[in-house]
Amino acid sequence: MMQKFMSQATVPEQDIPHTDFHAVTAHCKHTHFSGSIICYNSHMPMHHLWYDPVILVLLVASVASWVMIFERVLTVVLSARADRAFTPDSPIDSSPLATCYAERQRYAGAGREHLATLLDAAILTQRQRLEGSLAVLGVIGSTAPYVGLLGTVIGIIRAFQAISTANNMSPSVVSSGIAMALVATAAGLAVAIPAVAAHHLLKAAIARRVAAWETIIATWLPDATEGKNT
Repeated sequence: MMQKFMSQATVPEQDIPHTDFHAVTAHCKHTHFSGSIICYNSHMPMHHLWYDPVILVLLVASVASWVMIFERVLTVVLSARADRAFTPDSPIDSSPLATCYAERQRYAGAGREHLATLLDAAILTQRQRLEGSLAVLGVIGSTAPYVGLLGTVIGIIRAFQAISTANNMSPSVVSSGIAMALVATAAGLAVAIPAVAAHHLLKAAIARRVAAWETIIATWLPDATEGKNT
């Protein structure tokens, strides 16, 4: 069995086409078989991955997603801080509650139902401002694994093409395609996992902010009798 494994793993020198044999044997171990080597390619160069379109797309998506994550987190944190500092007597322009309160003051003479509708519209506007590019972040998180899967398929295809061209299945022939396939899979997951996690956490944080706004704004509405008299 060991001889069978060694025979499959060995690569005759003459079967390495168009390759600098000394460069190949730099990462190979000579066996006791005459004229044969075992290639484990432990230091396979990966610089060619930077020129792969799938890897480049995932790299751009990763940078964009992290920029959006930090920007949205900062926006939500600053909004919450401004709301905590808000008072009707000294409104803060950056506070969503201040914007809603200004809307309430603008239509102070409106009936309860009309004012509630106007304030709901103001809350919706502030929620959209907090969400911003959150939808794009969700798209990146949901599509990145499929982009990585595309890179996996392309890498496997390249490995089979290399086998067909070299007419052997040595590790030195298929390692480049298999490595690209695995790196593309890992890259897709590395982009998707933080993007999806941040998307859900930010959506939950924004929903809590909206619930807090609705609770506070409900106290600003006139009572039912006052609305009817109006």
